[in-house]
Amino acid sequence: MDVGPHWCALRQLALLAVLLGLALAGAAQTPKPDTTGSTFPSAVGLVRVDVVVTDKQGRPVSDLSAADFTLSEDGVPQTINSFESVSVAEAPDDETSPERSFASTNVGPEPRRVRTFVVVFDDMHLTPNQALRAKAAVAEFLRKGTGAGDRVTLIASGGGAWWNARMPEGRESLMAILSRLDGRYIPDSSPDRVTDFEAMRIEVYQDQEVALKVMRRFDSYGTKGRQQGDNSVSREDLGKSSMTGIIDMDVRSRAAEAYRLATSRNKITLDVMARALTALAGTAGRKSMVLISQGFVYDPEMEEMKKVVEASLRSNAPVYFIDSRGLQGLPESFTAAFGRPIDAQDVVAVLADITRDAEGTEALALDTGGFVVKNSNDLMGGIARVSSESRTYYLIGYNSSDVRRDGKFRKIKVSLATKRPGLKVRARRGYYAPSDAAPKAPASTTDPVIARALDSPFEVADVPLRVAAYSFDETMIDRINVVLAAEIDIRSLHFKEEDGRFKDDLAVLVEAQSRDNGEYYRFDQKIEMSMLPATREKLDRTWYPVIHDLTLPPGGYQVKVVAQELGSRRVGSVMHDFEVPSSSGFRLSTPILTDAVDPASTGTGSPRPVIVARRSFSAPSVLYCQFRVFGAAKDPATQKPRVSAGYEIRAEKGTVLKRSPRTVITPTSLGSVLRFQGISLPAAAPGPYAITLTVRDEVANRILNVREEFMIEGPGTKKAER
Repeated sequence: MDVGPHWCALRQLALLAVLLGLALAGAAQTPKPDTTGSTFPSAVGLVRVDVVVTDKQGRPVSDLSAADFTLSEDGVPQTINSFESVSVAEAPDDETSPERSFASTNVGPEPRRVRTFVVVFDDMHLTPNQALRAKAAVAEFLRKGTGAGDRVTLIASGGGAWWNARMPEGRESLMAILSRLDGRYIPDSSPDRVTDFEAMRIEVYQDQEVALKVMRRFDSYGTKGRQQGDNSVSREDLGKSSMTGIIDMDVRSRAAEAYRLATSRNKITLDVMARALTALAGTAGRKSMVLISQGFVYDPEMEEMKKVVEASLRSNAPVYFIDSRGLQGLPESFTAAFGRPIDAQDVVAVLADITRDAEGTEALALDTGGFVVKNSNDLMGGIARVSSESRTYYLIGYNSSDVRRDGKFRKIKVSLATKRPGLKVRARRGYYAPSDAAPKAPASTTDPVIARALDSPFEVADVPLRVAAYSFDETMIDRINVVLAAEIDIRSLHFKEEDGRFKDDLAVLVEAQSRDNGEYYRFDQKIEMSMLPATREKLDRTWYPVIHDLTLPPGGYQVKVVAQELGSRRVGSVMHDFEVPSSSGFRLSTPILTDAVDPASTGTGSPRPVIVARRSFSAPSVLYCQFRVFGAAKDPATQKPRVSAGYEIRAEKGTVLKRSPRTVITPTSLGSVLRFQGISLPAAAPGPYAITLTVRDEVANRILNVREEFMIEGPGTKKAER
């Protein structure tokens, strides 16, 4: 088990190690065709473009028709074949979060159209003060800018968070994660500070004019052993100050160091953005990425910037840049507080360079169909605009007149056909045509389909899955033993029949991350199935179990299970949120409800229930229930706990199906309090039921009531789909 900060780079290395261990090398799986037309995997076909039209006040316009638009591709007019005006209702004020389910599954319909927001909290480029304003803006967005059914992913570029949530039930977790994020960027306030733009111009372009400006500033501050005084060099003396192509060594050295640090930060942020955008490809609905950052320079040498733009266009997800710096002014490091003020002739240039420090981020937003909010202290207003315009937009579709499969970028331009003063149209600038050329070899052996499934805010249902979490005893100080129970629907697999057995291979990867500290835990497993017909018939009904133990501190967690059939390369993924309770106090373990016991334990006097992720059972049958009691007070006479427990089973409408009064649980010789019982289920009507366990600490006079829901199935009910 790996435990560590959720650094994006570490996560990628972890994936690489996992997949190497599972021997997953091979040709990458061809992505599933995207019915939304946003990734165009096999043919150009219908190209769909999300279009936002706003008025002078930035408010979305919703009364347009297909006749109001014109569209061209690479300058060639195109015929609009499909048109839809989309309006998403605002969430009601009394919206409440549904109760968290015991298990999660990727089986079942996803809402036809949802909004997806990826909020990148760029702590690599946020100062502590900027982070405070950024957190307030994101919190306001989570409270008022999202509605029921919206998907929100909160990512910290420095690795402290990558959390997916459906609203409103996930809002509380997102707010908890947001509260612990901070800015990691500490501005350089030394006298020999070089802006990122200056560093890039000097290091990449050998810009002597910028270097001379920096040298004059160094001379003014008396840095690097220079003599402070009135010895600055004017622009007119540029030709006299140095030979052509020669830059002062102090300036060159400082610029190289600043450029290296800036490039390192920029690559981390851009890699995170590209991964998140890539994971959105193939999903329907309005998708938006909100980058809250002080930004970074436009550096044409960085391939990572091109990858972000390409990923955005392929996934049809614009990037919105919220500049955390607010209103711009001259930094303190360039004022008299740090020595002699900089030369008057350089003040305007320094201000211009500081503005250009965010040119790269601004370019990303504009190239992807988003917008920029800068020179404003109203970050909340900026992020609210993203939510507002995503509620009203147009889906315009056309069949490209260019049928070539050359993989080249096709430029799209959407305009208004009718003159309506003050209206502004915004859409993505193009897409990449399909290609028959062999795909480029991946940079690593990490399967891109697995990586995308892990990063995506959506489940993949090609391989049906479900997962549940059980919390048990304390294994070490303030650490709880947690059992993750995953189940795989083998009916979707492509078995090969050999020697009277059904054979197939699966790779399973599980990653759990902490809501409270950003740590992550992962494990992987390769499953080589070789089943007799009777075994396969049984697992067709109950699904194939994958059980794993984790030792976790108390708090909230999100687990993602990814299963891949190695032969067909098909993937399934499912997410599940759960809470690990505190180890202190009077509590129960997660009750095990099951209809099976371990055959190896029968006849031993200590039957062991089989842990399952499902909560659906046939009637008439036996419902096994087991739980352990922790934290009960000891009886002074026996020095052991004295605990009683009973249960009641009710139907959804309140009818009592079965009831048992409280009886004393006999503790073991070590004082452990465990109850295991088999409850015969009468021939009850199929439907939802709940068992309420009542547990009393007779010594300390404390009572616990724990309610667990389950389903009774009738003849013909498809148990595996519950």
